Amino acid sequence: MSPLRLFLLITIPLFVLDQLTKWATLEFIPLHHEIPVIPGFFNLVHVTNTGSAFGLMKGWFNFHVIFGAIMAVVMFVLLFKKSSDKLTRFAAALILSGIFGNVTDRIRFGHVVDFLDFYVGQHHWPAFNIADSAIVIAVGLFLWSSFREPAPAK
Repeated sequence: MSPLRLFLLITIPLFVLDQLTKWATLEFIPLHHEIPVIPGFFNLVHVTNTGSAFGLMKGWFNFHVIFGAIMAVVMFVLLFKKSSDKLTRFAAALILSGIFGNVTDRIRFGHVVDFLDFYVGQHHWPAFNIADSAIVIAVGLFLWSSFREPAPAK
């Protein structure tokens, strides 16, 4: 699939889905409330995060926006670079959607909106969103591609 097609079919729709789900969270779930979906395992919540993964570096607004912009440029290069393989391009398209989603939140609200809450008993995974999911999946794909044997040259 061409880089432009990946951008239009992966990055933009995931960004829109991320923003729509965050809008629904803001509209229908009061801050710090939860809606049980699968009791004992999954809730929809409304929490905010001024940090990065797991709430690290809370309050570093400028760092997160600047780092996001730099990483977006890097991902655009990977997406459109002729030597990038299909998996790397797909991962770059995914990560771009996540960067766009979370940087948009930071610029609009000063924090990221998180709403997916998985847990077992009292053990909660930190709440996250669609953008975070896209970034984590992309990082996994980048790791996987780094351990694969390169395809033989044609």
